[in-house]
Amino acid sequence: MNQAIHKLRLFFCFFSGEDDFIIRKCNTRIQLFFALIGLLVQVVFVLCWLSAALFVSHIFDNARWVSIPVGIIWACLVTLLYLLLLYTISPALLPVAQKKTTIYNGKKKTVIIEEKKNGKKALLGFSFLFRVGLIIFLAVVVAQPINVWVFAHNYEEGDRFAETLKAILNSHPLSWVLTVFICSIMLLPVYLKYAVRKISEKSFKEDFESKDTEKGLRHLREQLGNITDFEHLSKQILSVNINSIRTADFYFQKSLIEHRIILEEYEQFKKDYTIRLVERNRHYNRTCWENLMPYLNRLENVNPEEYRLLYAQLENDLQECAFEKYEYWADHPFRTKYKMAARKLTAEAELLQTFYQEK
Repeated sequence: MNQAIHKLRLFFCFFSGEDDFIIRKCNTRIQLFFALIGLLVQVVFVLCWLSAALFVSHIFDNARWVSIPVGIIWACLVTLLYLLLLYTISPALLPVAQKKTTIYNGKKKTVIIEEKKNGKKALLGFSFLFRVGLIIFLAVVVAQPINVWVFAHNYEEGDRFAETLKAILNSHPLSWVLTVFICSIMLLPVYLKYAVRKISEKSFKEDFESKDTEKGLRHLREQLGNITDFEHLSKQILSVNINSIRTADFYFQKSLIEHRIILEEYEQFKKDYTIRLVERNRHYNRTCWENLMPYLNRLENVNPEEYRLLYAQLENDLQECAFEKYEYWADHPFRTKYKMAARKLTAEAELLQTFYQEK
């Protein structure tokens, strides 16, 4: 029985829109929250299907069978949009550059602000309200065909959709209750998403607060939220065994996996970049030798001494070199912080001494 409940819970978690692999590593409480989100997403799909089918059946009165496929297509579209909105209601897991546009020498230039400002919270608040407003709009649209289906006296009255809907909203207070109920169903996963955040933070503290052996992991968790030493952090992320981490902090595990994927892909990119540069350098050297050898052969017959000098110089200049990609940023894959230029400035007296040395 418990095994069947566990499988059912994981089945609903699949429809929550989050990574099923990470959810399986969390505790039962986190899984229940995501399972409830997945269940509500399925309920939204059914409501969208029912709403669209009812609406289409009133429009195409002589071909009501069209309502079934059209309802499924509409339900898939709305549910996918709904899932996308839910997915965006998550904390920022990766570093994001704060940028502003300034005018430099009469030209617009985008620069990065490394210190976050409080004004950014207003933009985030507007973005959140816009997404919630879009969810409410979809819920109101979905609820109206159901209102007509529930409160219309007969099917023929429902064919006069707009007129009947207006009369129902004016004369049946329960139609507003039904609309609010459907809005609540679609907004409840938003609340559950924020509840998962609080549970994740609390679970990590309970899992590692009293364990001295997990200081490195606790430091890793702190650095992912506020990076101060990116070079050390990247080495730690690439070396840690993700499968061995057991914590109910869902967003910590998700952030760690996303950082790991980006860093591994960037390391592979740098290897490919270096290989490409070596190949181009080898091709350039080979082309130079092929172009210069006819002239060197002629020079050897005329002036062997000059030939030996030039040949030795070319061997030194056209030898194969080792390349490494230069990094302009302190956190090169994410590009949110400028790299500090280490310059050693000498005194003016040393500069004058270099140019005007006494013989």
